[in-house]
Amino acid sequence: MKGHGILLSMLLLCGSAQAQSSNEKQAVIIGPWKIEASFTKGQIIDHCMMSRTIDNGIETRFSRDDGGTSLTLTSQRWKLENGKSYPVEFAAGRATWKADVAASADAVRIPLSDKRFNKALRNANRMEVRAAGSTIRIPLDKSAAALARLDSCYENNRNAIETNPFVKPKP
Repeated sequence: MKGHGILLSMLLLCGSAQAQSSNEKQAVIIGPWKIEASFTKGQIIDHCMMSRTIDNGIETRFSRDDGGTSLTLTSQRWKLENGKSYPVEFAAGRATWKADVAASADAVRIPLSDKRFNKALRNANRMEVRAAGSTIRIPLDKSAAALARLDSCYENNRNAIETNPFVKPKP
């Protein structure tokens, strides 16, 4: 009888350890968007990210951190000049915004600092990134809900340690 109790205890401990390790890479899916939280080694929130890959292989990633929300576009087919800035025009609904994006070898990144554009982005069906060589069209289906979840992911996890240090943060 005592052996059964020990065996049961060991099974429960192993099961909870497996569940905990699988939850560390937890993600929330809203439409085509995958929302995840990223933490430092000290389990402090670094950023939350929502991403999707569109038909032409371009990954679209919105990140939320202390600095606000940023947009990163990545494609393995791109051969960009690392460290160079490229002028682009963003369009979402009726709102447009001209800005320079910072490039790495296969990606461009920009902080989304235009409030009017950011508001339009939440309500638009697609976003266009108009560059000198082509226009990239990114479907924004379910993005209003996904962007709201991205914001709540960051806000909830930023305050999680202060509110309850005994509960694991969530994406």
